[in-house]
Amino acid sequence: MTSGKNAALWWLLGCMVCPAQALTTNTEPVGAESTIAAPAGQYSYHDLLQKAVLATGSPVRYNYSTDSPDINSRIKSVIRRSSYDGNRFLFEAFVKYPELLPALRQVRDDMLALSPQLLASRSTDEQLAHWLNLHNVLVINHIAHLYPKKVLDDLYQGEQPWATQRLYRFGDETLSLTDIKFHKVLPLAAGRTDVIYGFYEGYISGPSIRSEPFTGKDLKTQLKENAVEFVNTSRGSYPEYGTSFRASGFYQRHQAFFPNFPYDLKSHLQQYVNVDEQDVLAKTDVVSTDINDWRIADIFGTVRQANSRSIDAEFVMDTTKRKGELSAINNPLRLDDKQLHQLQMLRKRQQVKEGKVDIVDLPAEQKTAPAKPQP
Repeated sequence: MTSGKNAALWWLLGCMVCPAQALTTNTEPVGAESTIAAPAGQYSYHDLLQKAVLATGSPVRYNYSTDSPDINSRIKSVIRRSSYDGNRFLFEAFVKYPELLPALRQVRDDMLALSPQLLASRSTDEQLAHWLNLHNVLVINHIAHLYPKKVLDDLYQGEQPWATQRLYRFGDETLSLTDIKFHKVLPLAAGRTDVIYGFYEGYISGPSIRSEPFTGKDLKTQLKENAVEFVNTSRGSYPEYGTSFRASGFYQRHQAFFPNFPYDLKSHLQQYVNVDEQDVLAKTDVVSTDINDWRIADIFGTVRQANSRSIDAEFVMDTTKRKGELSAINNPLRLDDKQLHQLQMLRKRQQVKEGKVDIVDLPAEQKTAPAKPQP
């Protein structure tokens, strides 16, 4: 795996496929600053996140419909308010390089192998950090095996969804994702509502995956950053018509963390929402929790067309970070219009926080009417 066609993957997820001695192993105690709490293993969850998470910038409510007239292409997709919000995970790599799936399973298994007695001996924040990290690696592993699945609602709702199935052994217990949330994290949280922002579920209208694991030392700061980012993008909440506030259905699905839901959701959001939106939130009697964007938060794999070339992970990550122009001319993979538009908009989200946007339009062939943002 060290030569030829896998060169791009080495760049992207190098620490998951290089020799064991070159990796960061988990020799630190629970909640340690460097990495997750698990027996020493060949692969590192920290390295996975560092290489595969694309951060899309500071929170901003951006009206994407204003971009549509400038896209001179054949793009006809519906643009939602939330379409380009939140961090993205490069699930595409596990399709092109399925040999990475066993490595991902090892990361999961190492975290499940932690001694429950050792975990119980640590501080509350260290225990919470472990459960959040375990929850998220279970999600990443499961979705990676299903990818390119586009919509994830059936993983969390419906009859016997995956999230409720007790499939994972931890000590003497067999746990589901739901058990981790409501039987492990909820009792430890003891009234804290910020912990819900540590639950990554893989779809757009949920909290972001971070580019580093949660740690006991930094947990409060990490959760606050996730909360501010989520609440102040349109996938998490937004003011409507200046008279009411809407929020993600994620809150309703985690209402057990709120003693008097939905009425205390309003005061919860007031802790994080932008100052210039506080008045609208104050006028709202009950926040509606009906924002649901179940589309997977990948980079662009699920918008590719049948005639697209295979995904080059190095190109994907490089083009989202490069300072030069991204256009159909500067497009070595010959991405189709939808793919190119997706990368353009993700780059734009990154550049908003820097006050600079330099997106280059696709070649003019067919004009389309502006798409309207949908809730």
